[in-house]
Formats: sequence, C-alpha cells, structure tokens
Amino acid sequence: MSVPASAQVEAALAVQPQGRLEARGAAVTVPLRLMCQNGATGSLWVQVTQNVRGELAIGEKYTGNVPCTGAFHKVDVTVVSRTKAFRQGVAFTSASLNVYLPPDNSTTVEENREMVLVR
Repeated sequence: MSVPASAQVEAALAVQPQGRLEARGAAVTVPLRLMCQNGATGSLWVQVTQNVRGELAIGEKYTGNVPCTGAFHKVDVTVVSRTKAFRQGVAFTSASLNVYLPPDNSTTVEENREMVLVR
C-alpha cells in the first residue's frame, strides 16, 4: 500500500502541569507524554523560562532520539539552567516534537504552557 506524499505523519505532544526542581534549582525535570508514528524518527526540544526576582532563568534541552512506536510514551527531559537557578513556582515551558517518516513526510507538533516547579 502506498501512502500519498501529502499524508500527515501522526504525532502528539503534551507537557505535564508540574516539573521537578533538581540540584537546588540548577535544573528542572520536565515530564512529557508523546507519540509518533511507528517507523518514524523523532527529536524533541524543550525550553524552560522563569522570572526569578526580575531576572530570567532559562534552559533548553535537545533530545535527538525519542521512541516512535505509535503508542504514547512518558519521557522525562532534564533541562539545565544556563543563566540562574530555577525556583519553586510558575515557569513557562515550550516543547517541540519533530517527526520524520521516510522517504519525505515530516511534521512538527508544539506545546507551550505554564508549569509549576516543585521540589
């Protein structure tokens, strides 16, 4: 069975509402649920930004290989701050899942949301 070139690659992404502070705020573990079509390859990019007393704590993490089985997977991504320590409270999280299905189908799904950081 051939698939038309315009067929959409199946993919889904959900950032969970609560992240966990690690190493006294040096990093945050961001829990995600994701799904990508069986046979595809997926990569994930996550960024966390938080206002800490008027200055921004920012970190991002790229993961080059996520499981693509057609089923949902729980994935924890640890994001290390590159500016100042994260703290308990609200942070803004952006996540992007890029999925490629050979020979020439690809899609990107994104989610942006507020997340509560806890110890």
